[in-house]
Amino acid sequence: MKNKYSIIALLVAVTIFLSLVVEAKSPKFILDGEELSSEFIKVVNGRTLISARFISDYFGDRVNWDNNKKTLEIYSNSAHVILKINDRIALINNKPVPLDVQPALVGGQVMVPLRFLTKLYGGILAWDGETKSINYHKNMVNDVSVKISNQTSQVIIDMDSLSQYNLKLYHQPTRLVLDVKNVGLNVLKNLISVNSSIIKQVRISQYSFDPAVVRVTIDINSMSSYYLSEEGSQLILNIRNNSQVATSSIISEPKFKEELKLSRKKIVIDAGHGGHDPGAIGPMGVMEKEVNLKIAHKVNSMLKRKGYNTVMTRDNDRFIPLDGRAEIANTLNADIFISIHANSHPRISVNGTETYAHWNASKDNWALAWYVQSEMIKRIGLSDKGLKAANFSVLRNTEMPAILVESGFLSNPTEERLLKSDNFQQKVAEGIVAGIEKYYQEKN
Repeated sequence: MKNKYSIIALLVAVTIFLSLVVEAKSPKFILDGEELSSEFIKVVNGRTLISARFISDYFGDRVNWDNNKKTLEIYSNSAHVILKINDRIALINNKPVPLDVQPALVGGQVMVPLRFLTKLYGGILAWDGETKSINYHKNMVNDVSVKISNQTSQVIIDMDSLSQYNLKLYHQPTRLVLDVKNVGLNVLKNLISVNSSIIKQVRISQYSFDPAVVRVTIDINSMSSYYLSEEGSQLILNIRNNSQVATSSIISEPKFKEELKLSRKKIVIDAGHGGHDPGAIGPMGVMEKEVNLKIAHKVNSMLKRKGYNTVMTRDNDRFIPLDGRAEIANTLNADIFISIHANSHPRISVNGTETYAHWNASKDNWALAWYVQSEMIKRIGLSDKGLKAANFSVLRNTEMPAILVESGFLSNPTEERLLKSDNFQQKVAEGIVAGIEKYYQEKN
């Protein structure tokens, strides 16, 4: 009897094992949301391989199989790949790249490691345990274009989906180098000649394959600042050249000197959040990013009319990373940095206005915060929550006196209605401008 149960248990175990093997041999394969034929996928010794024919059929790359040498060659837009059966080292543009599993001949098909796709075409591979499927979302840079205006040029990188990136500035010669990670390069020109006052040329290359990195290098003629923004699946590198000489033949000498003195006060106005980041959202649906931008525009207009030299980190509804906002101010050597926000709290009764500076801020910086807070409270009449210290990125990474204004609480229904109104926004802006002027008056 004992032997009988042992045999039954063994048969059950074998049945379960075989079912798992069969399931592993026929996983669903989903590319960018579309289920493809399982004939392309094989599982060998627990590792997933994909047919070389798939690479040819779905990516359009030329594939050549040498049966005598047991060698597969792939010719893509940016790479010449050599893979050998039973060899865990691939050659990509004559550089060795290790593989997680060796290529194999399975059922007459030439199979390569599935993860190798991410080295050529970027993107992400993931296993979905619930649906027993392999999901692959490729990610390619499909276009790089340049837009030119008098003071601003944009380099627009269009890809299947946003990915991690790193931007650095180099000198001698001056160039911006943008590395976009886990992406492949579609069929594109590798050089865009621009020859504008700002940009000389743009160079595009598949910088590496392990991991896949596309490098975009912008050779600079002249610039005063730069920053990256994100819109949908696009990365937009904004490059500015604000070097202008102020001249006048009709302004009287004393007035000209005073205006020139003001114009040297460079103020960066930062409208918090934007694009895919709405910031706080009030009970009635008022979005912080919209309130911030409207107040920032009013502050910008008033300061310009008074003769100040101003720059807005964003002047429309787009997202700019926090370090990019600080970078704009630092690159411009701004005198002060004003970040405009609206607050939120889990308790809707919380209300009032407050202004932040970094906890290591100078006395001069705290003076700016105090003047702006005081002048706002005089005009808008909300509860004075005073000055606060924080380690916010835009306060920590800026190299000049910097403050962050929380004009009111969107989570409070009364203040949400106020923040939505043009009249209240105008009063907030007037308070900020009056505080800035008071700061400079006392400073001088």
